[in-house]
Amino acid sequence: MFFKTIERNSDIIKGYRVSEHTVYGSARSLVATLDLADGSSLRVKDYLFLDGSRKYSYHWQDNRGRLVCRWDNSSHHSEIATHPHHKHVPDSVVTASGERDLDEVLAVIRRLVEKV
Repeated sequence: MFFKTIERNSDIIKGYRVSEHTVYGSARSLVATLDLADGSSLRVKDYLFLDGSRKYSYHWQDNRGRLVCRWDNSSHHSEIATHPHHKHVPDSVVTASGERDLDEVLAVIRRLVEKV
């Protein structure tokens, strides 16, 4: 799945590094960094546990290391309508998020990068 996503988005992904990729029965873990064509990077952490629960974080930062957006499903921010799914944007703003996987996050990044 990860490598097919990379292939489908090869026009905006110039490289990637996988630092962890483990499959154990139906459980899996993935930690990777994607280098994007505009000089920004996306840090991917995605864990699927044996009980079917999932934990993820997609941290997008510009070429100077500043946060552009981070999507995650940590259980804090219960005030957000899409709880536990939410995103962090600059200036410590937290908002609702419908993006929950790498394909959806890359679609948002594509739209924003293409506007520049």
